Amino acid sequence: MKIVRSLLLVGATAAALDTYSAKILVDTNTFECELIDSVHVSQPHRSVEHPDSFIELTTKRKSHLNDLDLLRNSEEGAQEFVEIIGGSVDAVLGQLAKRCPSGALRHNAEAISTSAETTVIKKIVDSGPPKNRIDIVFMGDGYQASEEALFFKDIQRLTDEMFTGDTFTQYLPLFNVWAVYVPSVDSGIGVGGKPRNTAFQLYRTGTELRSVLPNKPQYAREVCKTVGEFACDFPSLIGNDAYYGGLGGEFFIGTSSATSGTLVLRHEMCNGAHRGRCVEQ
Repeated sequence: MKIVRSLLLVGATAAALDTYSAKILVDTNTFECELIDSVHVSQPHRSVEHPDSFIELTTKRKSHLNDLDLLRNSEEGAQEFVEIIGGSVDAVLGQLAKRCPSGALRHNAEAISTSAETTVIKKIVDSGPPKNRIDIVFMGDGYQASEEALFFKDIQRLTDEMFTGDTFTQYLPLFNVWAVYVPSVDSGIGVGGKPRNTAFQLYRTGTELRSVLPNKPQYAREVCKTVGEFACDFPSLIGNDAYYGGLGGEFFIGTSSATSGTLVLRHEMCNGAHRGRCVEQ
């Protein structure tokens, strides 16, 4: 099966100095691929110096496999997200072909739709245009219609706490921070491996206060894109939950906990930015 060029390109037209990227989920055992993001114009990357060059950014998949996005014959722990960033469309497509010899198809088992009438987007920190800033997008889960104000209050608190202190305050001018409210039917997050009826269906596998997993990753990807072009660098899911828990990987997941929410977010975002090499570890 060949990679279909028209499928992989979304609004990407050749431009000499533009940088392009695409994202796939790869099974390292079977080399099967799922297309996460088609080739598109992306933020410039200093490691991409000419049209034929490219780099790969890899992140291990940490969330549990489920029926909606399970790759055939896959094993948990054998999947990784790969973002290919290149100096031209052909550079990205060429590396995609090597990574995915059988092709890369977008999984479409779940219909995706976002409603502009119910989704509310606010820019919490505005340091400049997204094309030359690092954009954090906080998306709330488990906040009912009556809890919209609580969500924005929680995100403002988490943002203020994250950039408090000499170590972090100096970097705030490099960041934009967005808050995206998507109403949920139920309040809170699921436990015992059972998601509640919430926007992104965050849940704990048991009752222990540790990992918090997403059950609707594709929906989270689409919601993050609604913030705008170049504005989804650090997608983060925040559960309406007062207790410790989170997860890294494709999404930086945490809770609104007043005692541990900021600690978890700093840890997961540090791991994401430095590929697991944080000074705290």
